[in-house]
Amino acid sequence: MIDIKSPVKSVTDREKWAARGATFMAKVKATKAVWFPPEPAEAGKQTVSKAKNATAKATRKTTGSARKTAGSARKSAAKKTAAKKTAAKKTSAAKS
Repeated sequence: MIDIKSPVKSVTDREKWAARGATFMAKVKATKAVWFPPEPAEAGKQTVSKAKNATAKATRKTTGSARKTAGSARKSAAKKTAAKKTAAKKTSAAKS
């Protein structure tokens, strides 16, 4: 179960400690759910708040991506107008 290669390495191995912590927290949550079950009204409130959080996160992600695409569209449009202006300047300078 526990392979000991070096006393220092086994103590400082982050992956093993992370796995131990994750399993411990899963057991704690399961025990809490069994020993202290949520009341029906409280459970309903929790699901509503979780749904609100999920929709808020999704909205933030979509608006962020929309901003990025709009920003890149504006930048490309600005580049095109700048290129047209420089081209117009060059042609007017060549005519003079």
